Amino acid sequence: MIICLGFVLKTHGKFASAHSESFRYIGRFDFSNPQSPSFAHSGTHIEFLFKGTQLEIGLSNDVLPNIEDLNYYTVLKNGQKIATIKPSKIKAFFSVNIHTPDTFCRIQVIKRTESFCGIGVFHGVKYNEEGALQRPPEKLRKIEWIGDSFLAGYGNMVAIDPPPKDNPSTGFHAENEDAYQTFGVITSRNLHADYSCIAMSGKGVYRNYDTTEEETVPKIYPFIYPDGGKYDFLFKPDLIVIKLGTNDFGAEMNQPPNMTDSSRFVSTYLKFLHDVINNNPTSKIVLALGGGISNSFPKGLNRLKRYRNWVQKVKIEAEQKYMNEFGFFEFKLMEPPYGEDWHPTVNDQNKFAKEITPFLKKFMGW
Repeated sequence: MIICLGFVLKTHGKFASAHSESFRYIGRFDFSNPQSPSFAHSGTHIEFLFKGTQLEIGLSNDVLPNIEDLNYYTVLKNGQKIATIKPSKIKAFFSVNIHTPDTFCRIQVIKRTESFCGIGVFHGVKYNEEGALQRPPEKLRKIEWIGDSFLAGYGNMVAIDPPPKDNPSTGFHAENEDAYQTFGVITSRNLHADYSCIAMSGKGVYRNYDTTEEETVPKIYPFIYPDGGKYDFLFKPDLIVIKLGTNDFGAEMNQPPNMTDSSRFVSTYLKFLHDVINNNPTSKIVLALGGGISNSFPKGLNRLKRYRNWVQKVKIEAEQKYMNEFGFFEFKLMEPPYGEDWHPTVNDQNKFAKEITPFLKKFMGW
């Protein structure tokens, strides 16, 4: 694997601008500058078919105030990881060795890190004179995932034992977040579906992990970036999986516990579903929960039971109001070791995908 941390080579040959028809853009992109489209959310990716020996990928970061310059990208060749790229604010072309001079391979450039790590900008590709690009076909199935840190991949690249042996309360490190290795991506790959995701760590339905109510997922849902840029909703998913609500319960771990408001949770979730369905009137929708919340901690609060009851109430009310087909799925509680700040590891993410894949296959008739 090549780790491209500012490693740039000069290839004399051809150039395909970001506006080229050879590129497929999957996820939320801002094309106001078609030569340099920008994007924010983890898992957003560009793919194309390439035949040749040398390829340079143009990337940079549009770093806004209070946003860290910490973006990482994974480059895949026919589904296999071949490079990690960490660009900077300066536009640069990062060299990746391909060595497929006689046949086309599928290249994917995937944003590993989420929006608070920086806004990504794509500048096209350079390649050798004998090389060629083609546009890959769209997959016949499409899934959109909506959630929080579990879907963003927060801290999934490490595995840390709980106390007293160790302590997963490490804080966030961008190099340890990889959206490509989350259950949303893995499940979409299992089901041969195009993947799109809007997920942001710490965000909830009506309140966030820190009890703030700005930039909750329903509030950022209409936009390309968390703070603006109207999204066109041209990605029309067959299936939408919503896994939200864990962060609404976060403040219940405070002393004394700041209890989650059931009425606000349910009413805000229902209003959010209205917005989702308004933009995707024919999509089937699965409401998911679990994986990181239990009845045992904090003692006596029965957080998982209450969470489950409220989401099921949302599902029942939505079924009475909308023509869409709704499903409900609950993940099993993850087990140690943990990723950063008690998040799921890559191993946990694979377990989650193994749990939900057969359910979605049956639900969709795939």
